[in-house]
Amino acid sequence: MVAKSGYEKCAHLYDLFDTTENIEFFLRYGCEAGEVLDIGAGTGRIAIPLAERGVKVFCVEPSPAMRREFEKKLSALPEVSKNIELVAGDATSFKFPRTFPAAFLSGIFDHFLDDQERFSSLSNIAKHLETHGKLIFEVGLGYMKDSPMSPAGKVTQGDKEYRRFTEGKVLPEEKMEWLLVYEIYQSGKLAEKIEERSLAGIIDHPKLHRLLKETGFEIKREFGGYDFKEYKDGDLLLIIEAEKR
Repeated sequence: MVAKSGYEKCAHLYDLFDTTENIEFFLRYGCEAGEVLDIGAGTGRIAIPLAERGVKVFCVEPSPAMRREFEKKLSALPEVSKNIELVAGDATSFKFPRTFPAAFLSGIFDHFLDDQERFSSLSNIAKHLETHGKLIFEVGLGYMKDSPMSPAGKVTQGDKEYRRFTEGKVLPEEKMEWLLVYEIYQSGKLAEKIEERSLAGIIDHPKLHRLLKETGFEIKREFGGYDFKEYKDGDLLLIIEAEKR
């Protein structure tokens, strides 16, 4: 069975290759809110910089492997860890006995596989937001298409070189399968190869608008990049700032 989000074997390599320049983007919203619900927090790539700025971050992460990597970082940052609460759970089922002024779903929405899961996730998030609370998330509208196996990064550390490759395949019922391949070379020789498969859901812009409206959200702004440029049809990435009505 293909995992929804394939990081169990390669969580320890995640930060090597996730160099998306989105930290400042999320810091702007997080520092304004003061407290943030970070759903699908991964290894803490966004949560830790927020916590370093004094923002209280309540993190939800379903992957045990990703939580372990996150916890390793926190063990070395005792002062920062005071501003972070990390719990196991996913977007449809997490529970906190309170509401928040803002919620982030960074790199997560594409892993909701159908409208039922999207509706359940957005509804649960809405329950955990204050009135006028903000939900910030991205959707890879332009990435959901067949793509051949291609290089997707190379990192050198000492005598080790890490290489990543990605492949995308459109499946029936508006789904995508992604294959991630990691090759680890030591002193120029292939020492390890890791393969991870994951699934993503395909959604279009109008359906996304309808789902947000049905779950109690109003779209305030749409961006086509982390530089806050306005979204235009054809942009690969759609970033939404929505508000709980």
